[in-house]
Amino acid sequence: MTMAVKLNSASADSMGNQRRVWRYSLFVMSVMLVVLAGAARAEAAPNLSCRYYCLIDAGTGQVILSRSADESRQVASTTKMMTAILAEEYADPAEIAVVSREAARTPKYVIGLRSGQEISVKELLKAALIKSANDASVVLAEHVAGDIDLFAHMMSLKAVVIGAHHTHFANPSGLPDSDNFSSAYDLTRIGRYLLEKRDLAALVSTRKTGFQHPGYRSEMIITNTNGLLDTYPGANGIKTGTTNDAGKCLVASATRNGRHLIAVALKSADRTGDCARLLDYGFNDCHLVSVVDRDSVFKEIPIAGGDPPFASVVPARDIRLWQGEESKLNVEKVVRMDYQREAPLKMGQQIGEVRIFTDGNLVAVSPLIVKKKVSRQGFFTGSLKSFF
Repeated sequence: MTMAVKLNSASADSMGNQRRVWRYSLFVMSVMLVVLAGAARAEAAPNLSCRYYCLIDAGTGQVILSRSADESRQVASTTKMMTAILAEEYADPAEIAVVSREAARTPKYVIGLRSGQEISVKELLKAALIKSANDASVVLAEHVAGDIDLFAHMMSLKAVVIGAHHTHFANPSGLPDSDNFSSAYDLTRIGRYLLEKRDLAALVSTRKTGFQHPGYRSEMIITNTNGLLDTYPGANGIKTGTTNDAGKCLVASATRNGRHLIAVALKSADRTGDCARLLDYGFNDCHLVSVVDRDSVFKEIPIAGGDPPFASVVPARDIRLWQGEESKLNVEKVVRMDYQREAPLKMGQQIGEVRIFTDGNLVAVSPLIVKKKVSRQGFFTGSLKSFF
């Protein structure tokens, strides 16, 4: 276990000012913990056909298993997840969009929309998310932003807000473009965000539904391109993607026994099978490991004028993370706490926090609190201690 203690920027002051700086500064302590349990993570991975994958616990965002998960690459129609997110946030489902000439000329796969036709945002979202229609995605983008380039810029900004920092969008459909890229980890972030939206979550879990095409009197029946919905128990989304450059891609989601996992497989020879194996690994081959215990004293710190002169600091809650049966869990704890405190302190008073990172990603935060109250020394008590 290694430990590093750093002062904030004020620590650059002269030595004569250090005591004053220490009095009011936050100390940051980073502790790298490695919980060992047999073989390395790569050795414990299920047999997959792809080199780019990521499996997370959707509840916490913790990465359970990954490979080349931060490598940016083209991701085809999984792009439409972000298109749907912005359409849901900036347009009402009942709003009517008009198909432009440019949208009608969008390359395949398309739902066959024609210039001048009118269609609701709700129906467009069906076509984009369930059938992966490129023309429906363009109509949504034009309806929201009035311009494809502006919409793509909005998509890229939203990716940063969500925490997808290896992502940039150039179009709303995922058609081949060197400036349209993401990563396996970023797609788990985007997929997790999408599933927080009830209407979008319902669409990506839909196997088959009716679609009201503006060019037909009768309702069309469209089937989801995500085959995992038909073959994997508990599957509830999210989005497929296929181009020559991106290969076959899938962002998959499933829930079992109260657990929710998201798996991503990029440039896969068997995207459905790869995501199923990743999900199986998460559901069947992982167990919880305690990394923060609220019953254990985290630190003893001196309290100026305190009775007693030290305070026991404990986490306010337990933190447990998922670990594979044969893999190792890399955990980083970052502690922020004011180590120079004066009495009195109340029981349960927060004096800092501990942040838990796995693979560089924040997954949990717990306040650090005083276990027992610390009173202020009386004059008589303090004088006696000084005398003896």
